[in-house]
Amino acid sequence: MRMRLFALAGVTAIAALPLTAPSASAAPRCPSLYVCTWTKADLGGTMHTYNNDSGCYPRSGRSVSNQTGKTITIYKEASCYGSHVDIKTGHYSANTPWPVASMAVWG
Repeated sequence: MRMRLFALAGVTAIAALPLTAPSASAAPRCPSLYVCTWTKADLGGTMHTYNNDSGCYPRSGRSVSNQTGKTITIYKEASCYGSHVDIKTGHYSANTPWPVASMAVWG
């Protein structure tokens, strides 16, 4: 009886494990010295790649990776205006707080 209880507990524990989705490292990687945006959260959808020239640019996306060597700021409004979030080089946001409308590259 005790053996059956342990077996049942083991099967229940295995069944409770979540199915895992592919990790972000399996997603397309953003090349060095570029900013990449994806049309969907979690680096999904279509990827767009932009150079690291300083300035303010219209951009769109729900995921952003900054590999520029510079800090970038993503904005909720066009023309680098309104709510914003800084993303340091080497970092990314898998799900921005709002759809990105513009982006500034500093430096």
